[in-house]
Amino acid sequence: MNLKGGKPERFGSVTSFLYRRWGQPSLEPLHRRIASEIPAADGRLLDVGCGPGQLDRLLAQAHPQLTVVALDGSPAMVRQAMRGVQMPNLQFRHGTIEEAGFREEFGFALSVLSFHHWEEPVEGLDAVARALKVNGRFWIYEADPEASIEEIRRDEAPLWGWLRLPEKLVRRGLSGHGFTLDEVDRVLRPIIARSAFRICDVEHSGSMWQISLTKTP
Repeated sequence: MNLKGGKPERFGSVTSFLYRRWGQPSLEPLHRRIASEIPAADGRLLDVGCGPGQLDRLLAQAHPQLTVVALDGSPAMVRQAMRGVQMPNLQFRHGTIEEAGFREEFGFALSVLSFHHWEEPVEGLDAVARALKVNGRFWIYEADPEASIEEIRRDEAPLWGWLRLPEKLVRRGLSGHGFTLDEVDRVLRPIIARSAFRICDVEHSGSMWQISLTKTP
C-alpha cells in the first residue's frame, strides 16, 4: 500500500508506452520549470522514479558537467526512457533505490511525482540518504490538489491543441496522486521524521509542493 492508501502501481509495457506518448508531453511545462530550479550544475545527480526521462534529458542537456543517473523500478519504463537520443552524461538504470546500493555518490537527488507511489517510504528515504554525500540535498516534488487552477494550468500542456481536462477531473486525479497541506503535515512529516533525514522544509513551487531534505553529518 502506498502513501495514498492505494494498491501498488505497476507500469508494464502498455502503460509505460502510453505514459511516454501522452503523460510525458502534458508534463513538459512542469519539467522545464523544475529543471530551471535545480541548483546542480556539476557533479552527480540522482533521479528516483525517473519515468520516461524527459526531466533528466533537460537537466543533462542544460548542464554538460553534470552526470545524471536516472533510476526507475519498471523495466518497461526504463526501456521507454532509453528510446531517446543517447547523451554522454545521462544514464538510465532499472532498479529500486533500496536495491541500488549507492553509497555517498551524489551531491543532489530528486524525485518528481513519484514519492506517493513508494510502498516503503522510510526505507526508501534511508536509501536516498545513504546515496548522498554529507550535506547533499534531496528534493521531492508532489502535486498540491488545492493549488489554484491557474497554477495547475501553467504546469501542464493541453492534451490536444487547446483541449484540456475539466478542472473537476484534474482535481480528482490530483487528490489520488498528490498531498493537501493537511496530508503534508499529517502523513509526510511523520514519515520523514522516522527516516535518516528527520526534518524537511516544505514550500510551494507552482502547483507542486517542493519538499527539501538535507543529509546532515
